[in-house]
Amino acid sequence: MAKRISIRAIAFQRGDWWIAQCLEYSIATQARSLEKLLPEFDRLIKVQIAASLEMGIEPFFGFSPAPRKYWEMYEKASTQVLPVRQEVLEGPQFEARVAA
Repeated sequence: MAKRISIRAIAFQRGDWWIAQCLEYSIATQARSLEKLLPEFDRLIKVQIAASLEMGIEPFFGFSPAPRKYWEMYEKASTQVLPVRQEVLEGPQFEARVAA
């Protein structure tokens, strides 16, 4: 059975783009709207996990945590999105916060 993966992310806007930065692993994605950001982040994480498993390595092997500034943004964020359970590949569990 695969190891359960829990992922926290901070979402923030930079110019016309919304960015989701994972905290446990320095990986990020972007979308034109906040509504499109979570599905894009979900896709990124699933592709990373699937690629790792296909190559026979543990998902996120070799990834470092995100830089401290993103952890601080996450801790200070006033809006919290409740964890979302995904049902693919043992379902990574996401918890995201939006920096305002």
